[in-house]
Amino acid sequence: MFAALRYSSTLFPLYSLTLMSHSSVITIGAFAARGRPGPILIFVFIWTTLVYNPIAHSIWSNVGLANRLGVLDFAGGTPVHISSGSAALAISIYLGKRSRGDAVDRMDKPRNPNNVILGTVLLTFGE
Repeated sequence: MFAALRYSSTLFPLYSLTLMSHSSVITIGAFAARGRPGPILIFVFIWTTLVYNPIAHSIWSNVGLANRLGVLDFAGGTPVHISSGSAALAISIYLGKRSRGDAVDRMDKPRNPNNVILGTVLLTFGE
């Protein structure tokens, strides 16, 4: 039954890019109010190139190591969570501890609920 399923040649790359963008957004969350946008974008580009892409290839390619070992991942959680979690850990170790005064000051500032709702909608229905 599943062997008969067909999809267009553009569907799989779009699916992969969607999951890579989700991984990048999760990684950017580790920079929250601690980094400048330029270095963040450079780090995310390098990280997705050197870490996310090999993990995704290993999982989803027919010749990938994880695929040959029998790993099945239809939802994309393995490359997303492994790469974004390791990226968040790496950047958190590099940036060091948050200073207590800065975090307390930021917590007192009001947030924009419209941006929170917009971000949630884009992440939820963007797939």
